[in-house]
Amino acid sequence: MLPFQSKTKSAVLSLVLAGSFALYGTLGFGAAASAANTASGTAIRVLFGGQELQFAETQPVIKDGSTLVPFRKLFETLGFEVSWVDTGTSQQAVGTKDGLTIKLTINSTAASVNDQNVALEVPAQIVEGNTMVPLRFVAENSGYQVTYAKENNLATIQIGEGTGSAPAPAPQPSSQPPAQLSVEPYVVQGYARDAAGKPIAGASVWADNTLLYDSNLLGVTDENGYYRLELPSLATTWNMGGSFASKGDGRTYKFDLVPEVDQPFAGNTGAVRNFTWKNDVGYLFVYADFMSFDDDGLPMVEMKDLEMTLTPVGPTLDGSAGKTIVKRIGPMEYEGLGIDKIPLGRYKATVRWMPKGLEPMPLLIRIEGEGEYAESVEFDFSQKRGYLEDDYMMELEVQYP
Repeated sequence: MLPFQSKTKSAVLSLVLAGSFALYGTLGFGAAASAANTASGTAIRVLFGGQELQFAETQPVIKDGSTLVPFRKLFETLGFEVSWVDTGTSQQAVGTKDGLTIKLTINSTAASVNDQNVALEVPAQIVEGNTMVPLRFVAENSGYQVTYAKENNLATIQIGEGTGSAPAPAPQPSSQPPAQLSVEPYVVQGYARDAAGKPIAGASVWADNTLLYDSNLLGVTDENGYYRLELPSLATTWNMGGSFASKGDGRTYKFDLVPEVDQPFAGNTGAVRNFTWKNDVGYLFVYADFMSFDDDGLPMVEMKDLEMTLTPVGPTLDGSAGKTIVKRIGPMEYEGLGIDKIPLGRYKATVRWMPKGLEPMPLLIRIEGEGEYAESVEFDFSQKRGYLEDDYMMELEVQYP
């Protein structure tokens, strides 16, 4: 974790709540009136550097034990530049400053801090038309220390300079290759990185010797994606493999790692075996359980005339909002028809039959062999199906209404 740097670090933000924690309404009062109790006996003040913050439309609220405050006011007070991303299926409140980016998706308990997924107890949400975000989460992930005190119906949540530290900036993809490694006897070492050159930390790596059954050496990559395994003095050869997991929008995706040079090597010579992960996409196979409409005078169905629309439901695995995919069914790099190289995430799928010379016809759809046909179906790639060992796949069936 790197120390948080900010010109506003010395300021102190205090949230003072008097009386009950159950205020959900909007209170409008100035500096003189803010300390006074309302008719319900409750008053709320927000202070930053000794100065009271004025909220134009709504006041902080308490929900399920977490304090929610207006998004823009809090982020701008802490020195962030703010933005609002609306894809039509999800909305994100985003704050950026000094190498730190915090993304909160409305009604999602999975937030993103420098592209790393972090669980929330209470999600960001819309309250009376205003975007409200969890105060403690934003403050602690911005490098501040949060303290809480209560006395005589007066509760104070203070966010200010302390031992808190902001997350390290996300590693930036690099076009430079990893440091050159030399082959050493009885040592295997290397790097695990993604296709953009970003290190994969925490990946499991193993060396499997071919002499003894189920006898592996295990290791884990460090923050630079580097691993090093010292091999015993055995007259044997070794094969390399690995795996790692990545979380996105509350789902966990597990991936296998295959070395760039997927060949055995002798222990007494050692080896360098690097891993480059490229299978961060899914493959969608599409089947039709009808062939023609002879009785209705319609032409024979050809799969190339099926158009599928895939709309993201929440962020994709890389933390982005994702993009709607509209594409005709066609051949994939694997044997079969469908749509390939789809960014991993959750999608809503619909399909239309578009025969030449006729109006498009919506078709029914379902996950292959599961449930009833419907106008749309939601799916994700987090559970592997079928025969693809290294890549994720999903299978859908379509039917005429």
